[in-house]
Amino acid sequence: MADVFGILTLVFSITLVAIALPGQIRKNIREKKSGMTFWMIAIPLGMFSMRASYALTIKSWYLVIPDFIGSALWVVILAQYFVYRK
Repeated sequence: MADVFGILTLVFSITLVAIALPGQIRKNIREKKSGMTFWMIAIPLGMFSMRASYALTIKSWYLVIPDFIGSALWVVILAQYFVYRK
């Protein structure tokens, strides 16, 4: 049963980092603004980074890959926050 939950976690995590985060990045580029507050960016970035680090230490490969991708994409969104800040 743990493998089923691991696979489902992987599928939903990959969906988030493959569809939702790139969509937000494209939206920010198109509108030339970041529609998120600093804390709405910083907290998920911290969460993804810590989860990726934790998953790596416990060798939870279901989480390592999407969390490292998620961390990288949140760094892009954070950079957009500062670039498009008014």
